[in-house]
Amino acid sequence: MGRAAALLPVMVFALLGFESVYGGSQVGSCRLVCDPFQSQSGTHDLGANGLVIPLASSGGGPPGPAGPPGKAGPPGPQGPKGEGSTPRGAVAFYAALREDFGKDDVLKFSNVVTNLGSRYDSSTGIFTCQSAGVYHFSYHILKTGTSLKADLVLNDKTVASAVAVDALHADTASNSAVLQLSAGDRVFVRLNKSDRTLKDTNNIFSTFSGHLLYEL
Repeated sequence: MGRAAALLPVMVFALLGFESVYGGSQVGSCRLVCDPFQSQSGTHDLGANGLVIPLASSGGGPPGPAGPPGKAGPPGPQGPKGEGSTPRGAVAFYAALREDFGKDDVLKFSNVVTNLGSRYDSSTGIFTCQSAGVYHFSYHILKTGTSLKADLVLNDKTVASAVAVDALHADTASNSAVLQLSAGDRVFVRLNKSDRTLKDTNNIFSTFSGHLLYEL
């Protein structure tokens, strides 16, 4: 009995040291056994010459701070291409006059330099819209007579006009427009009670051009 009483402060000190090392109470139990001598029966009975100290659970402490971010993972597979404002196909044309026209003629620019999308018809001088969108058009017409008026026409409606009036010198009528078109719309240049245009098979003085800015 005296030996056990002497060992009790040592065990209490060891228990306090265990708690300080492992941060307080832990789930389960802590067994501190001091048994230098066996019992009279020669067997080692649990708790006969020692102490079993149960440790109650504290219910868990507050969560610790978040750790540093991990390494970036490999890139995922490429997703499907979205629908944007990028045109599905290029649409642009540029053509020049070779023959002369007058009065109220639709100008047929037969010298085709560019015709991406094949929407300009040199036999009629008409651009026909296939994809709805916003388009830019410009034209420059050189006269040979006294005066010339050239209209940019959308279907049957004049959307821009250009006039050149000079009895002594050649002059150019020029204009441009940005138009919102629907599929099937037609755009062309038509004279309006005008003198003749310059006939020129060698140079590119009178031109008509257009291109798609973006689809709608």
